[in-house]
Amino acid sequence: MHSTPLPGTRIRPTDPFPGHDGPAYILLADLPIHVHYTRVNEDGGTFPPAPVDQGLTGRAKPGQHVLNFLNSSLKRMFASEAFVDDAAVIRYRQSARHSVMRFEPDRYAGVLIRHPEQQVNAPAYMVTLPGGDRVLWSRYALLRALEICRRPTPVDWPDGWAHQLPDGSVQFDRGGDPWATPRQHTAAPVTDPGDFGPPCADCQHFASDHTPGPPWARYRRDKQVCTQWRDRPSR
Repeated sequence: MHSTPLPGTRIRPTDPFPGHDGPAYILLADLPIHVHYTRVNEDGGTFPPAPVDQGLTGRAKPGQHVLNFLNSSLKRMFASEAFVDDAAVIRYRQSARHSVMRFEPDRYAGVLIRHPEQQVNAPAYMVTLPGGDRVLWSRYALLRALEICRRPTPVDWPDGWAHQLPDGSVQFDRGGDPWATPRQHTAAPVTDPGDFGPPCADCQHFASDHTPGPPWARYRRDKQVCTQWRDRPSR
């Protein structure tokens, strides 16, 4: 059976064999994944779209669940294929005889931060803390915070997360504490932060990076908390 080609660029979970000279493709690891998608089941195949699982029931889909679904399905289903078009719409089908499952992104909700070093590139960020206070962080300080947010958490504990909005700002929460309320931070890029001054002699962060309050303690290379960092703001 000759299936209708799907529009866009093919998504592959891994690189094909050495010497591959076929059509262009994008690795799933490099694919921008939006924060939210809407799933639409298309008609036209002999069989309905693949059964949904891994958090894909209903129409509104978190981007992380879509990523998990593609990663699992493309690796397990030999005949499956997925493509992404210029509008960032992802189309997946389990085989040439299956109908297509389409994921339409909410382009205003931003994308997941999967490659912080590439996505976070302003020299500094003005960070709005959950209580409304604003502090200036260097790029290095934000990268370290995102590293904490992206660490695996204990089973059944809320995962941390980090999203980049279309204007380049970053929203993040460390997760990992089922008893606390969400603590969203928002970091807006600052293109000309001026002189940060000399780095801290203890941990090498700038003075403004020493934000009071957990969990953003600055650490020395020996993993001990910097002696200049305060657990509570000064009054």
